[in-house]
Amino acid sequence: MPLAWPAPEPAPEKATTKEAETRTVLLQEYGDHGNWARHYSTIRLTLGTFFITAATGMITVRWDRPQTAIAVSAGVVFGIGVLLFMVFSAFTFDKMNKQLEIVDSYSAKLKTGTVETTKKLKLWGWGTGLPIAILFVVAFTSFDLWWLVASKPAPGQVTQITVPMTIKVGQQPEVTVDVPVRVTAP
Repeated sequence: MPLAWPAPEPAPEKATTKEAETRTVLLQEYGDHGNWARHYSTIRLTLGTFFITAATGMITVRWDRPQTAIAVSAGVVFGIGVLLFMVFSAFTFDKMNKQLEIVDSYSAKLKTGTVETTKKLKLWGWGTGLPIAILFVVAFTSFDLWWLVASKPAPGQVTQITVPMTIKVGQQPEVTVDVPVRVTAP
């Protein structure tokens, strides 16, 4: 931290002293780091949501015909989303840690004797969003592989559904008839 906090209470008659300006700069820097952390957090959540949706959408467009190229493409899109999520998470944690450094420097100025530093936030720890990110990666990979391997209909498999149809002939009242439809997988 290039700047050091001045004495806790500046003299009221010296409102434009170096100490008051230093305090103002450090408070502004603290606010700036908070705004950047919020900005990066918004970006990571927006990009994460977009890429998860895009990867899932690629699969659902070709739901009836699983293809290796589509499964790999969806995995790549999902991987890009995870990578961007992690990069912007690192930016967010960096700005939050810079805020904690400012808090520690102010705490050191106020206290006498030993000063405990605030524990820094770690991106890769279990107390962060890492377990959730791992869960999403495992869930999407399982979904992608299931779609590619196990969701293919067996050739010749017959599925029968019933479609209700409403019929009106001339002046007669409407009648609903259930029409059976058989679909055979190619």
